[in-house]
Amino acid sequence: MLRSKKIRGSGGSYLIIGMILGDFLICCATVWQTAMTFIDPPTIKPVFTKGQCLLMEAPNIAGMVISQIATLSLAVDRMNTFRDPIGYYKKEHFQSAMYWWSVGGILALATAAMPQIANDIGTIIHCFEPTWPTWFRRYWMIFSIVISTLVILAYLLVIVFSRKKNSISGKNEDSRANERKAVREKMITKTVVRVLTVYVLTWGLPSLVYNVTVIFNVSLGTAFGILMMFGSVLCSCGNVVILLMREDIRTELKLLFSCCFSQQQRSPTVTTSGRPNIGLNVVRIASA
Repeated sequence: MLRSKKIRGSGGSYLIIGMILGDFLICCATVWQTAMTFIDPPTIKPVFTKGQCLLMEAPNIAGMVISQIATLSLAVDRMNTFRDPIGYYKKEHFQSAMYWWSVGGILALATAAMPQIANDIGTIIHCFEPTWPTWFRRYWMIFSIVISTLVILAYLLVIVFSRKKNSISGKNEDSRANERKAVREKMITKTVVRVLTVYVLTWGLPSLVYNVTVIFNVSLGTAFGILMMFGSVLCSCGNVVILLMREDIRTELKLLFSCCFSQQQRSPTVTTSGRPNIGLNVVRIASA
């Protein structure tokens, strides 16, 4: 998809790479942590220290941070397209993406290393048992609240700026143009509502459950690790759905799958007489 000129030309193309990287880390960490439930089951004596278990959780923590920063960057990118369209297309998108990558990478590494601080990392436990110190649980609660608020606010501003833009430009246009803009505005609003719905269901609600346990000091015991893995997988699935809501990505995926399907259905280009099948070549050129 990233080879597509249309996707590369959009400002969010470089930011999508960050989201893919975060989701890749989450998936790898989830597979590994799932395997650890069989390697280190509760029926046997624990052999890992809390510090070792935290190292195994680090890719999952880093992946969630990178994924959320990438989600925020894409939301801000969409907002800027309506806030200042001319300035947006003159902007150096790669340089802007580098800033977001730097923020996401530094914050992810720092957050993944934080649970080792002020923690009894030498204690022998099962890997699925709680490993986060109390202060880090509160830090993660604050992080989830701040990042969720910023993402939701950025997407709501997309609706605000799109309506403001249409109201200003619609004064000097005919009724037909205004109708087209009204339809486009409704489509933007529906898309934003869908994105926010997916985001709230896959990240907001799991974060809310986690925050309630922190505020009321509820001990989840061995279920804590399972809930964290389930929440991270939901987060990754939500990101995939959000990306598929982009028209350019849907178009490129349809083209990719149609090309793969057509290659499987193609017959040889040479007929039994040894001459090239000109009609088939014409069809190929037209479909390209």
